[in-house]
Amino acid sequence: PELPGPLAVAKATLEKLESFKEYLPLIIAVCNPGLRDRHWAAMSDVIGIMGWELKKDDHTSLQRLIEKGVHEHTPMLAETSDFASREWSFEKTLDKMIVDWEGVDFKLKPWKETGTFILDGGPVDDAQALLDDHIVKTQAMRASPFAKPFAERITPWESKLVRLQDIMDQWLKCQAKWLYLEPIFGSDEIMKQIPVEGAAFKSMDATWRRIINEVKLQPEIIGAADLHNL
Repeated sequence: PELPGPLAVAKATLEKLESFKEYLPLIIAVCNPGLRDRHWAAMSDVIGIMGWELKKDDHTSLQRLIEKGVHEHTPMLAETSDFASREWSFEKTLDKMIVDWEGVDFKLKPWKETGTFILDGGPVDDAQALLDDHIVKTQAMRASPFAKPFAERITPWESKLVRLQDIMDQWLKCQAKWLYLEPIFGSDEIMKQIPVEGAAFKSMDATWRRIINEVKLQPEIIGAADLHNL
């Protein structure tokens, strides 16, 4: 036997669901977690209701949006929302690069009887690989059409990475020269024979020890880009 009561309820529910499906694109567009104030403002401009703006708050409901006729602008709102998603992805990529450097530290190892240290090659190699990857990624991001809202972040970040790369390259060259020259000028006899060159090495040695001491105090590799007089 048919059950007219339950059947009617089922049909009514189905009709409501079908009606609700019509507004799913609108819901998806306005519930995008990547939406920022600039996107809400752009959406409000699209809707064009004088004295009313679309924004995320506790009072904005689907029913209210329907009453305002917001659903009539769904295609353009979805376009703005999609752009916001792409910018949000851009923002998360930038944030992740910064997080990637957390815990990436220089490791020092004592060098013979010199009383100072040299850079351990393993962490430096890992940092250079990460640095190369981030520079390529950052330069590609800077050319992206979604970079404009983040220009104040991406440009200094790229400059910092490029500076760090230059520092690392020069640092390793300096270390190689210091390792070669230290045993030579560690001899008092050599220092007497070539005093000018010996004085130059002493200056280099003092600079090397100062830098190493700074690294001991602040071992974060990304922080080397901000070290004074490096």
